[in-house]
Amino acid sequence: MGRFWERFRGRNRKAVIAGAVAGCVCILAGGYAGVGYYYSGRFYIGTFINGVSCSNKTAEEAERGLMNNLLNYKLTIRGRGGIEGQITGNQLALSYIDMSQAEEVLWDQKPWAWIFAMMGDRNYHIAFPVDYNEGILDSLLEGMPFMDGKLVTPPADAAIEETDSGFVIRPEEQGNMVRFERLKEAAAAAIRHGETVLDLDKEGLYEAPSVLGSDEQLQSEVRQLNELTRARITYDFTDRQKVVNRGIIRQMLSKDLYGNYFLDKDKAAEWVKQMAYDTDTFGLPRDFTAHDGSTIRLEGGDYGWCIDREKTTEELISAVSAGMNGSLQPSYVYTAMDRSADDIGGTYVEVCISQQRMWFYKDGVELVDTPVVTGDPNKGNATPAGGVWAIDAKINGQILRGQDYAQPVAYWLPFNGNVGIHDASHFRSYFGGNIYLTNGSHGCINTPTDQAEIIFRNVDKGYPVVVYE
Repeated sequence: MGRFWERFRGRNRKAVIAGAVAGCVCILAGGYAGVGYYYSGRFYIGTFINGVSCSNKTAEEAERGLMNNLLNYKLTIRGRGGIEGQITGNQLALSYIDMSQAEEVLWDQKPWAWIFAMMGDRNYHIAFPVDYNEGILDSLLEGMPFMDGKLVTPPADAAIEETDSGFVIRPEEQGNMVRFERLKEAAAAAIRHGETVLDLDKEGLYEAPSVLGSDEQLQSEVRQLNELTRARITYDFTDRQKVVNRGIIRQMLSKDLYGNYFLDKDKAAEWVKQMAYDTDTFGLPRDFTAHDGSTIRLEGGDYGWCIDREKTTEELISAVSAGMNGSLQPSYVYTAMDRSADDIGGTYVEVCISQQRMWFYKDGVELVDTPVVTGDPNKGNATPAGGVWAIDAKINGQILRGQDYAQPVAYWLPFNGNVGIHDASHFRSYFGGNIYLTNGSHGCINTPTDQAEIIFRNVDKGYPVVVYE
C-alpha cells in the first residue's frame, strides 16, 4: 500500500504541473492573440509617419494627427550670407488631398508579429498629395529677404583687368541673385515632400557666373596680353607726351580665327592718326601773340609739323613687337623749329603789313624792330599775309630777277616762293609809312641793310616768318 500511494502521488504531481503549464500557455496565447487582434486595426507602437507618432492609433486617428501637424508645417529657406525666410502651412492653407497611403502602412502590418515590433521604431516618410494656394506661395517667395532688390548682387564673370604690373584675371563673383522660377519649383517640391529646409546654394538656385577664373581660354589670353603689351614707348613733344602703354597696346590688338591675339596694323595706324591729329601743325590755323600782346589768327602758310603716318605706324609696330621700353620719335613729312604746342618758338620774324614794320626775336629776345617796305598791292604784288612760312634758304649774295628787273642783294631769305626778306638800303632811302602803296616791292620785304644783316646772321633755313595785315 505504501508503494501504491507513493506512485500515485508522483503521477498526480506531474499532471498538476503539466496542467498548470498548459493553462499558462493558453492564457499567454489568448493574451498574445488579443494583442494581435488589437493591432489588426491600429499602428504598432513606435510607428512614426512623417515624424508624427501614430503609436496605437487607428488610421483615422493617425490621419487627424497628420493633418494637425501639417498646419504646423514650416519650411525654412536658407540663402547666402545667413539670410533666410520661412513659410508655414497656415500661410499656405496647406492640406492633404489623399491620405490613403497611411492606411496602406496599417494594412501592411502583420498583427500576429506585434511582439517583434516592440524591438524598435518604424519611421515612414510618405509624400501625401497636398493642396495649397500657389498664388500665396509666389507672393511669400517674392517677399523673402533674399529677393530684396537692395540686397541682391548679380553674378559677375571672371574678366581680364589691367594693373600696374600687367594684366591679371579678376575672379568671378557669385553674387546672390536667385533664379526665381527655379525657386518656385524647388519650394513646391519641398512642400510636397514635407521637407523642412531648402538650401538655395545646395539646390543650385542662384544665378551663376558663366566665365570662371579657371577658364583655360581666359588664362591663355592673359598670357598673350602680357607678352604682347610688355613695351612702353614715349613720344616726347616737349610740353606734352604721348605714351604707348599696356592699355594703349591692348587697344591695338585683335583676335584671329583661333582666338589668339595679334598686333593689328589698322588699329595701330588709327592710333598714329590720332596722335598726328593732336600734334600736327603744318598749314593749320593757329593763334599768334604779336609784339604788342594782341592775338592774331593765322590761317595759312607752310610752316609746321606733319607726321609721316605710314612710316611712323611701321616703326611703332616694330617697337611694340620688340618690347621696346624707351622714347621714340615720329617720322615726319614736314618739320618745324620747336616741337611744343606753340611750334613757332622763341626765334622768329614778325611782319605787320598795315604798320609796315618787322620784328625779329631770338630765344624770346627782340633783336630787330625796323620799318620795311612790302609788296605793292595796287600793282598786284601784295606780300602774302595771314600765315606762317618757313625760311626756304639762306643765301649770301644773290641777284633777284623778274620780268623787268635784276636786283643784286647781299642777304636773301626766301620764305614763300620768290617772296623773301632782303637788304634794300642800296636802292631805297626810306622805309615804312605808306610807301608800299605807291612804290612798293614786287612782293618781297625790303629791309634796311643793317637790320637785314642782323636777321640773316641769326636765323637759318626752317625758321618761321609770320606775316599778317
